[in-house]
Amino acid sequence: MAKEENKEFFKEPTAAKILKYSKISTISKDLVNRILNMSFDEAAIIEADLIPKDYDNSRKFLKHGPEVKLRRFNSLEEMADIRETPVQSREESLNNIKNRAYSGYSFKPFIGTDKKTRKVSLVECLKGTKLYRYANQEGTKFNPSISVKPYDDATGVEKDGAEIITRVPSRTKKMPNYEFKFSSVPVIDSDKKWGIAYNITTTHNCKSKLYNIRYKHKSEKETSKQFNFCAHEIAAYLSIVDHYWNKEKNLIPLQMNQFAIPTQETVDYYVKLTDNCLIKTSEDKNPRKLNSAEKEIMLWGLVKKLKHDDTFFAKDKVKEYNWGV
Repeated sequence: MAKEENKEFFKEPTAAKILKYSKISTISKDLVNRILNMSFDEAAIIEADLIPKDYDNSRKFLKHGPEVKLRRFNSLEEMADIRETPVQSREESLNNIKNRAYSGYSFKPFIGTDKKTRKVSLVECLKGTKLYRYANQEGTKFNPSISVKPYDDATGVEKDGAEIITRVPSRTKKMPNYEFKFSSVPVIDSDKKWGIAYNITTTHNCKSKLYNIRYKHKSEKETSKQFNFCAHEIAAYLSIVDHYWNKEKNLIPLQMNQFAIPTQETVDYYVKLTDNCLIKTSEDKNPRKLNSAEKEIMLWGLVKKLKHDDTFFAKDKVKEYNWGV
């Protein structure tokens, strides 16, 4: 079977290529600052064990590592009284994180029968933002795009949210697009939008989600059943926001967006993690690329240092971000 190959826009340099940089530093302390201050023509080798020793491997950390739990609500009445948008909830939680390794942030439905915790990885937020940028390139040969087909004129939309069919490009060469359905997308400005936004879900099941099998860890209080969002879904939701704002002048999907959208500064930092950094832990013989868990931990380190607004509160046009491609 031929090895899958990423499209040019998503290719990253190999460890061997990074080791050919003319200037390579070894860093083990003050990692966030050191990476922020690096230029794009130098490299760094991180000599540190980023994943806590309580977890056997990076996959276990991503599944069971500490989460930043956004405020939990008990009822629609409580939420409608507080009227806290998802971005305000993220701001409060992200500005008060502890100095520790996190595997993502989570929110929880409080209406209906679906009480499955929703979890979002900062790495997937970055990957989703990049995929969205890829789908909004101009003047390219194939003009990749994300399609959005809403079903929002039924009588139950105000109560349950819209259902929206999306089609998202694959990041892999010669692979078909992903088509899937969003449910519980808030599009009507009523008190019910506060509950609908926390029930958001999709039918998407790419490879990264298919094998994300999770059992409750002994230290966890909430159920093991969890819905993990991936880059395809985040890119699609950004396109849903685009559709409703540009075609209907409707800001509700943006106002109730559950995904942390990075700033350009965070994108620059993430690109350095993927293109300019290697890691050598106590178990590694040679420097290697950072895995997803290590990049997640480093992103939370950035949030701890710079706070929410400078890291995951996008103020510029995301479709125009510079990814160094």
